[in-house]
This record gives sequence, structure tokens and C-alpha cells, in this order.
Amino acid sequence: MNDHVANSDPSTWDPALDAVAAAPKHHKVLFENENLRVLEVTLEHEDEEPIHHHRWPSVFVFDQVGGPVYDIAPDGTQLPPNRDVIEAIGAWDGKGCLVVNMSPQPAGRVLNQSGKTIHGVRIEMKKPR
Repeated sequence: MNDHVANSDPSTWDPALDAVAAAPKHHKVLFENENLRVLEVTLEHEDEEPIHHHRWPSVFVFDQVGGPVYDIAPDGTQLPPNRDVIEAIGAWDGKGCLVVNMSPQPAGRVLNQSGKTIHGVRIEMKKPR
């Protein structure tokens, strides 16, 4: 499986590992058309998502999030804490919503050990402007 290679072409990533298909408990489609897909994302404390990817760039608006949260590669190794959301959580002051500009995310999974449910809305941009 080459889905976890960070610089591979997202359009070639396995559709079966799309977030909605592979992790439906955690990703609910609120709206979708040819340009956008809006997902509600929920990850309970001590829960870990199945392996999945997000092929499109997005803006992620969290109304509830905190650390520690871990990104885990498909082979089970913990990824460094320099990825979009992990870095943003570390810099966030906890006030209002946390808004994170996200690049396409290759296959992996997230483990929530924050002590609270992670919740937010992810707006995926299917077509570049």
C-alpha cells in the first residue's frame, strides 16, 4: 500500500481508505457537491480511528479539542508532532474555535488521549481554484 507516502498523488489514493468509507463512525457527511465536502468529525477520548486518508486540502474548525492527540502511520509508528493539527493544538490558547488549514493527509489514524471528545467540522475543497 503506497497511500502513506506523503508525496504521492492524492488522486491515486485507494478510495476504500477515504475517511467516510473507512472511518464512518468518526466522519459524517453534512454536505457534499462537486466542489466541497463538509464532514462532522468526532473522536471520543481513548478512541482511535481506523486507517483512512483525506485526499483534499481542507479547513478544519474544532469546537472541542485538546492534547495529547497522536497521529499514527499505517505501520503503527507514531508520527512526529509536527503535523498540521498536532502543531496547532500545541499553539492554541483554548479560546473559541481552533481553525487549522490542512494539506491532504495520507493514510493514517488518530489516537485521542486528551481526556475529552474531539469534535469539529472539516471543509474539504475538492477542486482547486
